[in-house]
Amino acid sequence: MLPRNTSTDDSAQRSQEQIELSPWASSATSLSAAPTINSQSDDTSKGLEAGKIDSPSPSQVSSACTKTLLAPHYAASTGIEEEKKQISHIRRRFIFVGLFFTIFLSGLDQTVTSTILTHIANDFKALDRIDWVPTIFMLCSTCLNILSGRIADVFDRASVLLFSLAAFVVGAVLSAFAQSIVMFIVARGISGIGCGGMLSLSIIIISDIVPLERRGKYLGFLQICFGVSNAAGPLLGGLFADHFTWRAAFYADMAMGLLTVSYLTLVLWKCRSRLRPAAPVDAASIASRTWRDGLRTLDYIGIALIVASIALIIVGMNLGGTMLSWSAPITVACLVCGVVLLGVFVVVELRVSQEPLVPMWIFGIRNLVIDFAVTFLCGMSMFSIIFYMPVYFSAVFGADSMRAGLLVLPFGMSLSVSSFVTGYFMSGKDRYRLFMRLGPAIMALGVLLLALLSGRTSQATQAVLLIVPGIGMGNVIVANVIAAQAATDAHLIATITPLCEFFLSIGGVFGVALFGAVYRNKLSGILAAALVGESLSAQALISEARKDVSVIYAAGVPDALRKTVAAAYVDAMRLGMWVMLPLLIVAFLLSMAMKGRRTLGKKETQEAALERTVSKD
Repeated sequence: MLPRNTSTDDSAQRSQEQIELSPWASSATSLSAAPTINSQSDDTSKGLEAGKIDSPSPSQVSSACTKTLLAPHYAASTGIEEEKKQISHIRRRFIFVGLFFTIFLSGLDQTVTSTILTHIANDFKALDRIDWVPTIFMLCSTCLNILSGRIADVFDRASVLLFSLAAFVVGAVLSAFAQSIVMFIVARGISGIGCGGMLSLSIIIISDIVPLERRGKYLGFLQICFGVSNAAGPLLGGLFADHFTWRAAFYADMAMGLLTVSYLTLVLWKCRSRLRPAAPVDAASIASRTWRDGLRTLDYIGIALIVASIALIIVGMNLGGTMLSWSAPITVACLVCGVVLLGVFVVVELRVSQEPLVPMWIFGIRNLVIDFAVTFLCGMSMFSIIFYMPVYFSAVFGADSMRAGLLVLPFGMSLSVSSFVTGYFMSGKDRYRLFMRLGPAIMALGVLLLALLSGRTSQATQAVLLIVPGIGMGNVIVANVIAAQAATDAHLIATITPLCEFFLSIGGVFGVALFGAVYRNKLSGILAAALVGESLSAQALISEARKDVSVIYAAGVPDALRKTVAAAYVDAMRLGMWVMLPLLIVAFLLSMAMKGRRTLGKKETQEAALERTVSKD
């Protein structure tokens, strides 16, 4: 018997934390629902469940220490680790370059349409349907976020990434040559499929080939690429639309996409068999699996249910308060059916699916649940700032699309720099937990500062204040991936990583809807009060300002009327920020409940840790 109060016992306790249930679930359910992670023998498994290992032989001690007692992410099989080492250092550098370009393209495509939608609507004479362009893109991208991980586990990562890039290029081609608004919307949906897979697979491949203790640096580099491209998208879109044609933005996407897919095909194709899930039991079967075999293992019922659920929820959230009222039958039906299908999806994954799309037992891991909740709540505030601050600058200062984009630029740039710094300092014990706490706290401070703004605050001051929430979000957007991966085993990387992006995106959907509802209700109330006693022409102008704020800056509009409308937009924005503030406080309090789990440093290899553990026994 091994003594209870030893380093070995502490290590076993760390391993058992992987299947620890959140406070509202029972431990019995956890042990029955969750598979034993990296257990290679019945003796070892029974020992772990009891909190100790009975009468170990030397080989059992070695196996247990190496595969179970060490930090969970280092529990992958030796064969998989040796296979990964076959990817040379030079080839890894080439892979990183290709992934950085992939992330850059994904970020650019997400925002390039923001400043050219008006031009597109005018060309197709379809202003009433233009809102479906970002909705369909977001829908397809979000669905692929959650599906890409499972597909990457069934097939190799390289093939799925190249397929996503191909979909991106096809979407860019169709967008550039679209002859109707329907064709353009379909094209943006195809681009959304590509972007969703590109973002998730890039992070998954980085996680496959970079050890956990150094992974934060590379994720920080990826976030810099993503942030810069996100910020550059509106500027490039406006440049193309003003000086050439809006189609030129998609010509550029098409050219860069073709170059990237060609480059990554050359770099990844020969080593694609080494980019596999690090599951010791399934590694051999996965390596020999054909495409037909892989297709048979997919959970088609789960895929259909989750896609339908996400589609209905996103469409309902986008319809409510904009095209239709929240009480409209179509809006209510979409939201109710979406929630019901989500519940059916959970039941199917628990009771029916042999190889579930999302293993439900992972939601019994305390750190993972907290990580997803914090990501969701921070995503609500992040997307609210991205969507509504440009409208605020246009209304209060009369900024055009290009200038409003420049005023919001400090948020994106500070997010990028902060994510890089966070990734650089991520290695070491519990450091991801520190940044998961700092992020919501700094974001809450930034949102509070925005809620205290007034129309008298200068443009420069307001733009600079956006740096504060950007720093906080930069902390979260890298730390949440490391925290999620540290909470689970290596073979779950492709399942866990897309879920981080999924909860960020779906948080954005709910955040924009909530902020928008509060924003529009406050704005309508103030402007309705302003209509009293005004002339018919002034009433018509104020009513039009609810839909298009630029009308108040037209020639001949009285200054008093302009100030009234601008003040209404200030009050509406401030109320929206006050609503976001308690959500960020909740996120901070949740992050305080996150437990620490050590990520091994550079000098602490598996062999060294094994030698120390055995020598102490």
